[in-house]
Amino acid sequence: MSGARVYNTEALKEVKAALADFTESVAQTLASVDADINRISQWLSQDRPAYWKREVRKCEEAVAHAQADIMRKRLIAAPEPASVVEEQKILNRAKQRVTEAQRKLDNVRRWAPIWEREAMLYKTACRGLTEAAHRDVPAAAARLDAMMTSLEAYLRLAAPQGDSDRPPTAEEEADIQQPPPGDNPSSEPAA
Repeated sequence: MSGARVYNTEALKEVKAALADFTESVAQTLASVDADINRISQWLSQDRPAYWKREVRKCEEAVAHAQADIMRKRLIAAPEPASVVEEQKILNRAKQRVTEAQRKLDNVRRWAPIWEREAMLYKTACRGLTEAAHRDVPAAAARLDAMMTSLEAYLRLAAPQGDSDRPPTAEEEADIQQPPPGDNPSSEPAA
C-alpha cells in the first residue's frame, strides 16, 4: 500500500485566509447595501412626501396670490377694463407648478410601497448568503483547521525506512490494484 505524499499545508492556510477575506467582503457589502436601502426607504417614505406636500402648498399659495393680483388690478381699474395679460401668465405658470408638484407627490406615494416590496424581496434573497457567511463559513474554517492539524500530525510521523521516494514498481502497483484472493465479491462459494 502506498502512503500519501504531503509536503506542505500552506495551501490550506491560504484557502482559510481567502475564505476569511471573502466573508469579510461579503459582510461589508451586504451591510453597505442594507444601509443604502434603508436610506432610500426613509427618503421615499418620509422625506419626499413631506417635501412635495410643502411644494404643493407653496404653489397653491402662489396661485391664490396670482388670482388676488388679477382681482385687485381689475378693481383698481374699474369701470375701465384692465389689461391683466402679465398677471394671467403668472397665474398659468403657478397652476402648472401646482400640477407638477401634485404629480410628483403622487409618484412618490405610488413608488414608496413598490420600493419597500422590492427591498424586502432583495433582503429575503440575500438572507441565505448572510446565513452562510455567519454560520457555514466558520464551520468550514473549523474543518480546515482540523485538516491542517491532521496533516501536520501526519507530517510529524517518521517516514518508513527504505526507498520511500522511488515510484512503485509495476509488480507493487498490480498488488495494490488487485484484491486479495479470498475477497473477490464476484465469485460466490458453491453451496
